[in-house]
Amino acid sequence: MPTVKDTTITCTGTTGTECSSIFRVEKIEGNCCTFRVLADNPDPTSLNPYVSTNSFFTMDCGCLCAIRCLSDTYVDCVC
Repeated sequence: MPTVKDTTITCTGTTGTECSSIFRVEKIEGNCCTFRVLADNPDPTSLNPYVSTNSFFTMDCGCLCAIRCLSDTYVDCVC
């Protein structure tokens, strides 16, 4: 998913600095989940591997075919 709200960005196959495959569940409502897209932390000295973005998407959980949970981690700017 894009890490920025830019309709010209398409994420196909591999991820770059403008795309990510790491998400945080923000809200569960019925059978749908709203996810926040997380990005790799650009600060190599930081202990936190990810930073939050202002990019979100909602998905019907019935459409999920696979999910992998990561270990708990702190993400800057996420309350």
